[in-house]
Order: sequence, then C-alpha cells, then structure tokens
Amino acid sequence: MNKLRMAFIGVGDMGSHHCIGFDLLPECEVKYICDGDEANVQRTLVELKNSQPEICSDYRELLHADDIDAVVIAVPNYLHRELAVAFLEAGKHVFLEKPVAHTLQDCDAIIAAAEKSGRFLQIGLVYRYSNVYRRMEKELSLGKLGEVKLMWCKEFREPFPPTDWFYDKNRSGGALVEKDCHHFDIFNWMIGSRPKRVFATGGQHVIKQGEPNQITNSYTHYPTKEIKDVSIVDHAWVTIEYENGSKANLGLCMYLKPRNLMGEGLEIGLIGDNGAQMVVRNDKTIDIVGGENSTTEHLDIDVISDSILGGHTGGQTQRVEFLKCIREGKQPSASAQVGRDALLVALAAEKSIVEERYVYLHELTSEGWKHERQLEKI
Repeated sequence: MNKLRMAFIGVGDMGSHHCIGFDLLPECEVKYICDGDEANVQRTLVELKNSQPEICSDYRELLHADDIDAVVIAVPNYLHRELAVAFLEAGKHVFLEKPVAHTLQDCDAIIAAAEKSGRFLQIGLVYRYSNVYRRMEKELSLGKLGEVKLMWCKEFREPFPPTDWFYDKNRSGGALVEKDCHHFDIFNWMIGSRPKRVFATGGQHVIKQGEPNQITNSYTHYPTKEIKDVSIVDHAWVTIEYENGSKANLGLCMYLKPRNLMGEGLEIGLIGDNGAQMVVRNDKTIDIVGGENSTTEHLDIDVISDSILGGHTGGQTQRVEFLKCIREGKQPSASAQVGRDALLVALAAEKSIVEERYVYLHELTSEGWKHERQLEKI
C-alpha cells in the first residue's frame, strides 16, 4: 500500500508535534513543511526520523501539488477558514487543529467545503482519542452511574503561550473558544444530549488590557514576552444546561504561576442519577465511588501508548485514526460536527460574558435567527 503523502502547514507547538508524530507512522511520509518561522522549521526537522521534507513559506505553493494526499493545518484560529477551504477545494484530506474556527460562519464554511469536496476533515479535539476519556465513556456505557446529571471541569492553568494572537479575541475567538472547546466537547460527549443554553461570567483579574503583562509559559518554546493588547478573559465560570435537563459547569483560570501544581491537575468529574461519582484527575486516573453498591474503584490509565514525547493524551492515537479513516472510509470520532457543537457552547459562553445573560444556542445559528423572526410575527 502506498504511503500517505502529507504536508504540514504551521509547525509551532502543536504543528511540530503532529509532524513528528505522523513521521513515526510507517504509513506516512512528510513531504512538505510550510512555516515562515525558520526556528519552528529547524526545531521540527531535527526530530524527524524517517522523512526529508521540502520546505516552503507560502501554503499556496502546495495547493496544487500532485504529490500531497493530506495536510495538517496548525495555524492561528483566524486563518483556519482560508487554509482549510483552500486545501479541501484542492482535493486534499485535512487534519485541522481545534477549534474548527474562531467564528461560526467560518466553521460552517469549512464544513460546507468538506462536504462538497468529499474529502475527510478531522478536528484536533484530542480528548476524543485519549485512553483516559475513552475509558470514562466505557464505564458510563456499562451503566455504572445511570444517566449523567451533573458534570464539572476545573481548568486552572498558566497563561497561553506568549504569542499575540492568543490574546486577541478577534483572532482567537476568546479564551473559552481557544482552550475550552476541548472540555465542552467532553461535556457533550459524556452527557449525550444537545446543549440548550449557557450562562457565563468572566473578566480580567491579572492579565489586563493595556498593562505591561509579562507572559511566560512552561510548555512552549516561545520566550517570555510583554503583551499589552489583551482582549480575552483570564478567568470565567460557565454553566451549560442540556435538553435532557443535565447541567455542566466549567471554571477557568489562566493566571496560575508557574502552572497547576495541585496533585489533581485538570479535574473533570460527573455524577449520575444513581448517586455515583466519576472523577478524572490530571488526565491520568479515574475514580468511581458511590452508587447503589457504595463501591470504590481507582483506575490508573495507560497514558503512554496514546501519545508521544510526553505530549497530549490521545495525541498519537488521533493521528493513527486519521489515517485509518482515510484508508477505510470511516468518519473520524472528532468530526467536523462534533467540533461545531463544542464551538457553539464556547461562542455562547463568550457572548454570555459580554451581554451578561443566558444565551440560547439557537440564537447563534441561522435556524435560530429564523426562529426569532417567527416569534416576532406572533
């Protein structure tokens, strides 16, 4: 079987990991790397074991290359539509980093291009491929907690990498769009119902607009930088209500120093209608307690086989399954629609903070607009 020939557009933090990860798969060949930052390119090249890609700085050079089957796009959110649509229209399969886009309009344009092209579009919602969260879903499917009624996520962390676009809401979509589309997707996945409305409150405690914020980040290669133009929130509380009556709550803090040093790290939990609880801590362990039999289970999950180089849980599995989808004609777990559903919650939360009210998800869609117009006529 011929190798899948791939191009990588953007090799910053996530793009570099994708390039290194796909290079490790014998079914792949890294044909091209496209990034205008020479340091990003060189950092990535020294890690490649099996490929000797050509380098370019303008993605347009690759649109009609006949030796590319698929592209990985890991560029700032506001560029997703431009690049994804272009490569889909050029007949390439696309692996697109999350979120799908920073606006719903751009998201829908990307999905339409994928449907028209007939090519595969997978979104980098990496938790869909994590051993930890797949096990969480499996435990739920066994009926141990009944129906999920409450969920929560404590996303207490350090700032984004010191790169300007992260801190510009017009380019990133906002902190809740850029970061927490992951966690809103987990809520949607585990609860298994459609989100109905969102209420959120948030603002700037530490990283403030117009101040000389010295931004540093422990996991990025970018050096400390002063960023004054900050239009995103650095904290928020978000409550989501679902059509089946279930509810979820997310707490976000973006100013821990140096990072989250508490033992549980990221914490995601849920409670079922039989009174049992399940909690994932630090993307590594699962505890299930209570319920009809008052049992206690502690599960230490394999967090090595689904990733590489200490990268994000599920990182390598998502790459393996991208190839499998193309080879076998199966739709990805992190489909464009899954990404859209998570984006809708994030956008509703951002809107709720600004407008200080509940935001119904139908308000954000064209169908919602038509519904509102019909109500006005009654």
